[in-house]
Amino acid sequence: MPRATIIQATERHSLTTLPAQGDEEGGFVVLRRLTFGEKLSKDAEAMKMRFGMNAATQGNVDAEVSLISEFVTYLEFAKCIVDHNLTGDKDQPLNFKNRADVQGLDPRVGDEISTIIGTMNDFEKAAKTSVADSEGK
Repeated sequence: MPRATIIQATERHSLTTLPAQGDEEGGFVVLRRLTFGEKLSKDAEAMKMRFGMNAATQGNVDAEVSLISEFVTYLEFAKCIVDHNLTGDKDQPLNFKNRADVQGLDPRVGDEISTIIGTMNDFEKAAKTSVADSEGK
């Protein structure tokens, strides 16, 4: 029978924004996909925020989208990054469960990691690809 639970496999990604220099290894992150339950929780929290924002701001959509996007990014960094070699200003390892460490990232590095996480967790695209593959397209 086909296994339907997630296999907690990880993927290592070298960061193009932090290439190797001399003897120093380039930056990398080891990521895992969200489980369906984590995705549901993320979506539910985002919807709670949206409804709360609608009541509080009476439709200020820009602020609403920004807050939801920020929340989702923090959650994805905390849940998906399982290992890395990235450090802060004082050479301390970054803790991606800590919002301050995420906020302190160089924006190019943060955007690159966020894009990789988004690609890994794009369930709709993966489902469309799977259907197309099964139909021989």
